[in-house]
Amino acid sequence: MSLVDVLLNTDVNKILQEETQIVEIERLSKTLGQKFEITIKAVPPKRYTEIQNTCLKINYKTKKTETDLYKIQMLTLCDGIKEPNFADENLLKHFNAFTPIDIFEKLFLAGEVNDIYNKIAKLSGYDKDEKEKNIEEVKN
Repeated sequence: MSLVDVLLNTDVNKILQEETQIVEIERLSKTLGQKFEITIKAVPPKRYTEIQNTCLKINYKTKKTETDLYKIQMLTLCDGIKEPNFADENLLKHFNAFTPIDIFEKLFLAGEVNDIYNKIAKLSGYDKDEKEKNIEEVKN
């Protein structure tokens, strides 16, 4: 059976089903006295590229480009955190915040932001560990 046949016989909804993962922020769980869990999801390819392009800085004098990693991480969290809704109006008011990014800055430590970002990236198809493993296999 060809790959086209396999795809034609596949339930499209099964392929399009959104994969999610629950991530616990242990420090906040301890602080709040109950589990602090967020549900993350993959960021669609087009949006992922938009985020990357938004965070690209071009110095026209030196013709060099720089990437604002902090901004990439924060925008990825905005799109990749499914629950809770950090854009909730009441939550924003409670934290005296204008955007979810303002809340992330107040809630999460740098390492926690990086960890959440990496997990969203992995759900989005970017698996650094798997890539490094494949590189080692090719070398050997």
